[in-house]
Amino acid sequence: MKVLRGLCLIVVMSVAAVSFAGDIQVSCETGLRVYLDGEFMGTSSAREDGLFLMNVATGAHTIRLEKDGFLPQDFSVKVLRLPIEVTAEQFSPAPTLPSEQIETVSIELKQPVGILVVASAPQNCVVEVDGKSEEKTTPQLAIGGLAAGDHAISFSKEGYETISGEVTIRPGMEVSVRGNLLTGKVEVIHEGVGALRVISKPNKCTVHILGMRKDKIYQNLNLTHLPAGEHRMVVSIAGRELATKVLIMDRHRTIVEVSFMKGDEPFLFSYVPQ
Repeated sequence: MKVLRGLCLIVVMSVAAVSFAGDIQVSCETGLRVYLDGEFMGTSSAREDGLFLMNVATGAHTIRLEKDGFLPQDFSVKVLRLPIEVTAEQFSPAPTLPSEQIETVSIELKQPVGILVVASAPQNCVVEVDGKSEEKTTPQLAIGGLAAGDHAISFSKEGYETISGEVTIRPGMEVSVRGNLLTGKVEVIHEGVGALRVISKPNKCTVHILGMRKDKIYQNLNLTHLPAGEHRMVVSIAGRELATKVLIMDRHRTIVEVSFMKGDEPFLFSYVPQ
């Protein structure tokens, strides 16, 4: 799979189109049976942080996780041309009922969305995203709730030739683009993306970063497609919390080891290329 080199969005007019395949990271404990659309795909392992499903066809799919003695978990996902993550919930013990009466714990994943920040030259113009037009009369126009994936965008203003392109929105991220009617180009603004892995003592904790709240249950908590830069992170357990600033680097995974144990350093950092 070709690496997307950290681009937050792609403009067809000026940047070659490169995209992730439809990959799914199934994050879960080891030893679970993983099914994709009813087909057995393998058993989760620590080496893969669960199980990594590569080159899944775009569209709607169902992932099932099975653990002996517990209710299975079903996840409904929509695969785009971007990697997504499925995280297992806590398993519920299976009731002592005939197998035909056992119900599945079904979890509907919300479609990941992002925010597009639009600038233009000149300032006032009409911006159209996926056929929906908005008057832009301010230096920046923020368009929220856009589904992750590709979106058509165009800029028009009387006296100028309409310019258009395609932008790629990443889940949970803010991406920026400028329509330069003076030069006839749609211009990309980006700082790259990276990933974060949190390892903690004890294993169970809660991680807050970039407005997200993630409950860490297993050995590793993996977050991908984070915007490059320095971000504040708070890690908490019952009655205690630790805070630090985490540097996310383009095309790198930041590994943060967090310890609430007496005598340990609270945070240790390392970085590896993706």
